[in-house]
Amino acid sequence: MNNNYDMVIIGGGIVGASTAMQYLERNPEHTVILLEKERGPAMHQTGHNSGVIHAGVYYAPGSLKADFCRRGLKSTIDFCKKHDIAYDQCGKLIVATDEQELKKLSNLYQNSIDNGLTVRWVSADELAKIEPNINGIKAFLVEDSAITDYPAITAQMIENFIQAGGEVKYNSEVTGISENSSSVVISLKHEKLESAYLIACAGLQADRIATMIGIETDFQIVPFKGEYFKLPVEKSNVVKHLIYPVPDPEMPFLGVHLTNMIDGSVTVGPNAVLGFD
Repeated sequence: MNNNYDMVIIGGGIVGASTAMQYLERNPEHTVILLEKERGPAMHQTGHNSGVIHAGVYYAPGSLKADFCRRGLKSTIDFCKKHDIAYDQCGKLIVATDEQELKKLSNLYQNSIDNGLTVRWVSADELAKIEPNINGIKAFLVEDSAITDYPAITAQMIENFIQAGGEVKYNSEVTGISENSSSVVISLKHEKLESAYLIACAGLQADRIATMIGIETDFQIVPFKGEYFKLPVEKSNVVKHLIYPVPDPEMPFLGVHLTNMIDGSVTVGPNAVLGFD
């Protein structure tokens, strides 16, 4: 078995899978391996999110985040179409429930316009017709927002990577990293790999990987664990769109929302638990 590579990528979530796939597309002559500590891909953040393809409502116009979000929306849907992966451009309703939220709602609407999104106002009467289970005094619809199956996208990216000649190694937690003048040595439980280059796509473990390799950092990742409640099957038609509140700037997330999932179910959440392992 080869233990020497041109590139080692740590992390089998969607970022690691996309990085591996695209790196090999650009460098088909290179030897590349993707390491994942779990038994399969997408078993952490990628497999435990709301499945929403966000359009860029909340980011500052002209920012890299806004541009990245818009391009990501298109690229994700194009990838789903190409590989026959389920997605639904169902749209997102951002709903104000009292007069105090109207100014923030208007600001978000203008932000969406400035970011090049397709949006329109929804009156209280129209909201009652299109979403009879939702109470609000005004809303706007972001037609661009969609939902998809991120674990399926990740699995397809890894399949593309393997078909292009890449190697994937599961159950392979990185236990140590060191550098010399010409390479990086990656220690696993029972073996060591050597590579010219290393890319870490380790998600919430990224700061630990940085510390492992000896990089001094002035930050620590402090995660918020969000839990979603899945509604009973008989409530799967309770909403037709993604339903989001006007965000509270004092909260570390966008607020409790109703999410249509790609499997037809509906979830409510998240809550937030600070500092989990």
